[in-house]
Amino acid sequence: MAAVLATPDGRQVFVKGALTNDPQAEELDLEHRISSHLPNFCPRTLWRVETAGWLLIAFEAIAGTHADYAPNSPDLESVTHALTVLSGTTAPPLPLLSAWDRWGYYCADDDEPLLHGETLLHTDLAATNILMLTGQARVIDWAWAATGPAWADTALWAARLISDGGHSTAEAARWAHKMPAFRTASPRAVAVLTQAEASRWADLAADGTPGIEGITRGSRLWADYWMSCETSG
Repeated sequence: MAAVLATPDGRQVFVKGALTNDPQAEELDLEHRISSHLPNFCPRTLWRVETAGWLLIAFEAIAGTHADYAPNSPDLESVTHALTVLSGTTAPPLPLLSAWDRWGYYCADDDEPLLHGETLLHTDLAATNILMLTGQARVIDWAWAATGPAWADTALWAARLISDGGHSTAEAARWAHKMPAFRTASPRAVAVLTQAEASRWADLAADGTPGIEGITRGSRLWADYWMSCETSG
């Protein structure tokens, strides 16, 4: 469940809940535990309650709008600023999955060092997970947080520019290269991650997961772009 609640003093809080025996409860609890380690443009959790078989987490309510990823959108500069800050955020001492845990299934064994890193990753930077408020990008929904190389979130975000914003692969690459961490990444490492991500979405589509046609196509286009860069370079 998810709801915006009005408190007696006139404030609003955003509450998410899951049955304690549901796997989503673990993701929700991770959002609570990681909250205090996030940059200040990410909403904080206010309280955590377990009652009647439910886990409930209250977050700061943000009266923003979803980010616009379209070409020439004024939101893109704010998102790149947020990603630059995140790329310099070290993962907290929590039991987070690593990038290899998430994508190693789709990689060769000797690719593991390419995905190593100690940076905190969001890994799900769809436009619906960025709220814009007074011109600032607020990154929400940290249920899939992980650790990995500093450039990884930017590589994943660029696929969303294609799927959610209608960018070409070349335009997505130009935005990605605005991030200093991404400019230092090896093309081979980016190709490995983007290929693995495209394969993951393709598997989810084959399993019948609804509503992912756009990102399945976008991630494949982005992966093919980097494969061609690696081949030509």
